[in-house]
Amino acid sequence: MKTRNSALCALGLAAAISLAGAVTASAQDTTRARSQRRIPVRKEGPAPAAARVDTVTITRTDTVVRTRTDTVTVTRVDTVTRVEELPLQPLGSWQFGLGVGAALPTGDWRNVAKDGYDVHAHLGWFPGAGPVGIRLGADYAGMGGRDTDCSGCPGAKLFNVNGDLVVRFALDRKSPINPQIYFLGGGGWDKFTDFTAYRTTERPPKLVTAGSDTYTGAGSIVTAATAGTKSSFYNWDFGAGIQLGRFFIESKYVSINTTGKNSAYVPLLVGLNF
Repeated sequence: MKTRNSALCALGLAAAISLAGAVTASAQDTTRARSQRRIPVRKEGPAPAAARVDTVTITRTDTVVRTRTDTVTVTRVDTVTRVEELPLQPLGSWQFGLGVGAALPTGDWRNVAKDGYDVHAHLGWFPGAGPVGIRLGADYAGMGGRDTDCSGCPGAKLFNVNGDLVVRFALDRKSPINPQIYFLGGGGWDKFTDFTAYRTTERPPKLVTAGSDTYTGAGSIVTAATAGTKSSFYNWDFGAGIQLGRFFIESKYVSINTTGKNSAYVPLLVGLNF
């Protein structure tokens, strides 16, 4: 117990001495002039520690929303009207045609001759493929005798050759059928076989024959002496036709200078041109 108290007393004394020393030192510092410049004091410390490397992973997500609306409205209407011209159909310079049809006697000749047949051929030439040309044609026609006037007559046969001037007009040369109308006129030479003689109805009546080519047998109103000796005749003619492609229809009036009075007939023909 005594020892413990002694120790405590010693500690208390030491503390009092330390406190007194500190107060004295403080008093001394207040009386000393203080310098305005600080003297750097570098304190030696321990060696710096090694640098620390930290691995940092930064994840960055950028969301970019790009909205672009392009509205382009293009309205273009091209109306093209193409008119295509059809080529003109050729008219041709040369023409060869064949046709058949009817031979129709007219006037007083019709009193003794019946409607018959006609076979036709022609060759035409149009210089420079123009509208005006010439045509050489030939026809062979047969017309039977009427029983009431000449029951025994065999009927007339006629061969003629004609030369005609032809004028043609194209109606539509762009059409595939190339329609044309044409007019012709001219004259020619005729030869009969067994022509049936007849009398006209005029006053006074006239006797019409074909000379030596007149039929003078049974039923005839003439004899070889009264028929005459003429053996060839000429004619004049005019007519018109239409051509559609190669096909043609044609008719003309043919007047023949038979003895006594002209005898006329009308051939009505259909045929083809080549």
